Amino acid sequence: MFAPHFFRRFRTQQGHWRLPTLAGPAISLVLLSLTVLYWQDQGRQIQTRREAAFNRAAERIVDSLQDRLLAHEMVLRGLKGYYEGSDSIDRAELHAYVTPLQLQQVLPGLQAVAFIVRAAAGEIAEHEARMRGLGFANYAVRPPGRREQYRPLVLIEPQSEENLRVVGVDTATVPEALDAQNRARDTGLPALTTGLVLRQDVGAKANPSVVMYLPIYHSEMPIGSVAERRRALRGWVSGPFHVREYVEAIGRLTDDEMALAIYDGPADQPASLLYQSSTFVPNKVPAVATSRTIEAAGRDWTVVVQPLSAFEQGFADQDRYLIALLAIALSLGVGWFTWYLSIRRDNALALAQHMTQALWGARDDLQATLDATPDWMFELDAEGRVLHCHNAPESALHVQAEQLVGRTLQESASSKTAYGCQAALDAAAARGYSFGHEFQLVVDGESRWFELSVAKKKGTEEAQGVRFIALLRDVSERKQAAQRTHRLAYFDPLTELPNRRMLLDRLAQALGAASHAGRFGALMFMDLDNFKQINDAQGHSAGDLLLVQVAQRLMLAMRSTDTVAHIGGDEFVVLVSDLSDEVGEAGMLALRLAEGLREALEEPFNLGGRAFASTASIGLTLFPKQGEGVEDLLREADTAMYRAKDLGRNRICFFESAMQTDVQRRLTLEQDLKVGFADAQFSAFVQPQVDCGGVVVGGELLMRWQHPQRGAVSPTEFIPVAEASGLIVRMGDWMIEQACSALARLEAGGALVPLSVNVSQRQFRQEGFVTRVQTMLGQSGARADHLILEVTESLLAEQMEETIARMCELVALGVRFSIDDFGTGYSSLAYLKRMPLFELKIDKSFVQDTPADPSDTAIVQTILAVARNLGLRVVAEGVEIKAQADFLTACQCDVLQGYFFGRPEPLAGWVERRLA
Repeated sequence: MFAPHFFRRFRTQQGHWRLPTLAGPAISLVLLSLTVLYWQDQGRQIQTRREAAFNRAAERIVDSLQDRLLAHEMVLRGLKGYYEGSDSIDRAELHAYVTPLQLQQVLPGLQAVAFIVRAAAGEIAEHEARMRGLGFANYAVRPPGRREQYRPLVLIEPQSEENLRVVGVDTATVPEALDAQNRARDTGLPALTTGLVLRQDVGAKANPSVVMYLPIYHSEMPIGSVAERRRALRGWVSGPFHVREYVEAIGRLTDDEMALAIYDGPADQPASLLYQSSTFVPNKVPAVATSRTIEAAGRDWTVVVQPLSAFEQGFADQDRYLIALLAIALSLGVGWFTWYLSIRRDNALALAQHMTQALWGARDDLQATLDATPDWMFELDAEGRVLHCHNAPESALHVQAEQLVGRTLQESASSKTAYGCQAALDAAAARGYSFGHEFQLVVDGESRWFELSVAKKKGTEEAQGVRFIALLRDVSERKQAAQRTHRLAYFDPLTELPNRRMLLDRLAQALGAASHAGRFGALMFMDLDNFKQINDAQGHSAGDLLLVQVAQRLMLAMRSTDTVAHIGGDEFVVLVSDLSDEVGEAGMLALRLAEGLREALEEPFNLGGRAFASTASIGLTLFPKQGEGVEDLLREADTAMYRAKDLGRNRICFFESAMQTDVQRRLTLEQDLKVGFADAQFSAFVQPQVDCGGVVVGGELLMRWQHPQRGAVSPTEFIPVAEASGLIVRMGDWMIEQACSALARLEAGGALVPLSVNVSQRQFRQEGFVTRVQTMLGQSGARADHLILEVTESLLAEQMEETIARMCELVALGVRFSIDDFGTGYSSLAYLKRMPLFELKIDKSFVQDTPADPSDTAIVQTILAVARNLGLRVVAEGVEIKAQADFLTACQCDVLQGYFFGRPEPLAGWVERRLA
């Protein structure tokens, strides 16, 4: 009876359908369809989130395992570097090196670190005798028996009872170890064994372990190929560890949400199982699981991760069912309500009134919400004029907001801020929105950061023109938090210096720039001597204060472009870039800088009113080097630092011993140069120049150094050092003074001939060079047209226009120019035509093989022909035999110079003979 009565409500009395009454069921059907779609979409989203969360957890586990393996490898590389840096290592030295590292605390599960050597069958008796002499009284290679080759374990740390039992064990008798050792030997890389039971664990533990081997080669032998590496092999450094303790010590690698298993190879081989958490279920196929393969020192480990029930429960969305139930109820209710409205037209007015009241309430709620918002909201036109604005009465910008209405941005803000706001408006006009524009404003005398977001208002173009709604938000605290986060990530909180992370980033940049520009830089690894004693005696607060003062002194001693980093403990690293394009000069400059730092740290430190002395050991290495990266450079500098400590501390050592020797020699020579020049140990010599008839027509001045201990020092040895140190400028000016004085005396005695003086590129380019030459000519009274300045072709390779201009200034004074060693450098007919030259000097390398060598003969004849056509005089250097002199005379060479006509002699005596 109810159903017919219900359906009669959908028809009129005439039997026609009442269409408005059908809207309710239709709406219910649509909403139910949307509910189904929502249900399906939520299910997909939950599955997607579950898979994403599981993949992130799996990646974290794999990354943690790889990081732990890398840490293990770095320990072995450190031991290898320590072994290679020493002629021999005994038990005490290894113990002293390993004990402070606390490896079993840093790398739990690590059984030991050990050294393994290689010995042939004929060497085993000598090897056993040597080991017994080192303190292993009962040492013998085990198991006994004759084999072609032995690989006994000779040193091990820690020296526990179970570890000492394996000293002397021939590891080549263990197939797994033999395979890993051979792979490491042939590749030069770390190699892991398969799962095995360590001899220390026999009868004690059933869990598998693995051993990592790293080869050690003879440093003087090449290792470019497999065969070369086999010949150069000295032994291995090894690190056995228990896989279970090794994995579980990582910390929250697995928890109550994930289960983990690790296989050496494919997971379908149970015999290859290395580790399995207690909650792992073999052969289980969960809804979400993953298997990842990682490269573990030459072996492929398969990591299988399974989710547990706790993980699955995190994605059991009970709200989904509740929402679906509510949506179904809502769909039916809306349909019923719509139908109800259609048959209750007389309630429409009351309902409209009720909705109007609700709308006013919503408006009031919105207003209250806006008043509670600290952000500044305003409306702008296309010209940036503020039309309306709203700001919370308690906001710091409330007063300013009221004053901006009716004014443009250009009238209300600084030019920089107005430009940024206008750019945001332009972007919003083009795209419809713009956000993320940040700028600073001064509020109540305090500079604060604000973020501007702009959206284009739609539907107003025709009636009101283009309008924009803008939101201004105070983001000062966010900016400050970002800055604090950046400092925590990249700077040491104690010394406020860059930390290791920042250092590695800057070192990578410096290395790339140095490789690109071809200029050398230096890396200094610095460790404070006796820091532990100060820390222990005065407490950690005094130690921290010392570190802060050391950082301040280092910063004051370095350039602003250099990097001073504190990488932990009492270790500092200094990165210096752009030293020189010549490795010797770069090494000398780096040593000077390091010496300055060492001296700066020798001054006493004031720690709480008391003076404490502290010194530093500094390791140096230069970069770039072929094939070396950031970690290689740090390792080299660290190794050099430890070498400085071994030599007595408070020292500086290069990683390259040859560089150490060369730089020390150059520095010593530089100091002797300065003293020698001040003590008048230098003298001017002259070598005569003659014409084809043997008549002296000039001379070339040469500098000679008679050292009181070294004796005569060759110019080829001290001139490059003088160039690098800058002393060449004073030495060159002194030689020009000697030439001017000699010219004045020769002219007064009626024996005037031109004199040539070599001018270095550095001296020529120095500011004021022209003025100094003019002053020397004026003070001596020498004729400028008899002073010939010899420059090399390298002077012409750079700054051509500036070089020509300076030469023309000197030529205007009367000075003449000669190109020395012509043909060995930047030879070009183009510059010969442009330069105001007087003569060319043929290098002796071309003269010495004439006339026997056809090539050199042709070169000399060509130079003579070119010079003759350009109107230049030619001087041939290095004429030592009559055949050379006859050949040059036949070729009509203008001037000859060499031992055949006279060796260099003191200038004063030569002048006296000319005047006699």
